[in-house]
Amino acid sequence: MPDLVIVAVGGPSSSGKSTCANALHCLFANSILVHLDDFYFPDSKIPIDNNLNVQNWDCPEAIDFDKFYRYLKNLKSGGSLEHDAPSLEIDPHLKLTTDEISSLKQKCAAIMPHETLVFIDGFMLFHDKKLISLYDKKLFFHASYETLKTRRESRQGYNTAEGFWVDPPHYFERIVWPEYVRTHSYLFENGDVNSSLNETAAKLGVKSIRNNEGTTLKNLVEVALEKLRD
Repeated sequence: MPDLVIVAVGGPSSSGKSTCANALHCLFANSILVHLDDFYFPDSKIPIDNNLNVQNWDCPEAIDFDKFYRYLKNLKSGGSLEHDAPSLEIDPHLKLTTDEISSLKQKCAAIMPHETLVFIDGFMLFHDKKLISLYDKKLFFHASYETLKTRRESRQGYNTAEGFWVDPPHYFERIVWPEYVRTHSYLFENGDVNSSLNETAAKLGVKSIRNNEGTTLKNLVEVALEKLRD
């Protein structure tokens, strides 16, 4: 098997990571795409937020990280690329023109022509340094509070292992955002997640990709490719 490269495509909910990860997977011929969402615990085991009295799908405790860690370790030791969790993700339409796809595929082939890439897409990939150490490339997508809130609240809902989840009122500002701040502020200057990544992030090899409103998928992919080239 060609050299295996595990690429973490992480960031908060609605940061554009899943859309870009799907695009990268489509553009790199020898790649697979794995979603952290496929490692959620069953609905009945999702923690309950005591303040809102609703399930908290956006905390680390909602994910079976023991299973995820074993999967990554197995990959690193040359094990199967497949995992036994059925995917909950629906592949989004690739919003690129035929010419853009052709051009980007040429760039991808020039960056990693022989490697097998495993793109890991997830909202909770960088909260634990033990996990971070298993990734070969680390792309951290982020955006402002207002941008993330608008995008999240425009969504209809999410598939779960046992059904379908729709955010209740105030879910973003009361759960999604505070959990993101709690788990990722250590990577930002002065702990401000609206700021720039800090020296800790740099030492861990985490690369910043800011996905502001109006950024096209082509722009996002091109920035991601620059970071992968580094």
